[in-house]
Amino acid sequence: MQCPHCESMNTRHCKSKTVLGYRQFRCRSCNSQYNERTGTSYNKIHYPIEVITFTLYLYYRFRNSLDDVVELMTTRGVHISHQTVYNWVHTFGVEWAQKFRKIRHGMVGLKWHADATYIRVEGRWCYLYRAIDKEGNLVDVYLSDTRDQNAAENFFLQAETTTGITPDQITTDKEPALSPALDNVFGNCTKHRDSKYMNNRIESDHRVTKSRLRIIKGFKDIFSAVRFCTVFEEMRQHFRMKHKSRAEKRKLLAPKICEFNKIAALVA
Repeated sequence: MQCPHCESMNTRHCKSKTVLGYRQFRCRSCNSQYNERTGTSYNKIHYPIEVITFTLYLYYRFRNSLDDVVELMTTRGVHISHQTVYNWVHTFGVEWAQKFRKIRHGMVGLKWHADATYIRVEGRWCYLYRAIDKEGNLVDVYLSDTRDQNAAENFFLQAETTTGITPDQITTDKEPALSPALDNVFGNCTKHRDSKYMNNRIESDHRVTKSRLRIIKGFKDIFSAVRFCTVFEEMRQHFRMKHKSRAEKRKLLAPKICEFNKIAALVA
């Protein structure tokens, strides 16, 4: 294993392991000792990576509050506090979302549906811009204090950067700010369908996000809201199995969970 301090490959494996059972190594070049988690965000946490991963999986994948997650982990013999779960959410959430975004880069369709919905932040209403493709796959999310042309332009620019794709067609509702924003960002490359009823696909998709946010009952600051919404949407997309039977979902679930664990373990 390469030394995280001097990047030398002249290392040896030690017989002893850490308290959590991780292998230890010693570098012959700089004489430093390290373990499998050295140099990662997990290194100073006194819980195995599997515990952290499963805790955040319960929080993001299901409609659980922090206290619900604490109770579920207690039934499995892991005693943590709600503040610990909160700290892990803020420490690892963004890095997970970035990994998921890199994996799905360039993997969305060319026909998008875009719209904004309301969420509660600091006791006031903010606007969560969301976009999905024709098959219902996530394009991107963007949280804004305002619902105007500038916010819409920022959202479309971010969506293009995230996906690496310029869409052929975008369907929106009758919001006046979206049409000039699309013209400024995509120009004549993208066809704009401005129809209230043709955008029911994303209106229905909003319900899953709103249902999850209802458990949280609002956010205390906009940074927490951005962090949660981004990670939640990315994880939801990773485990999405649309138009699959229950038997097919059971077959696909185990590989998706294995892939999720590998992604989580790679967080630096």
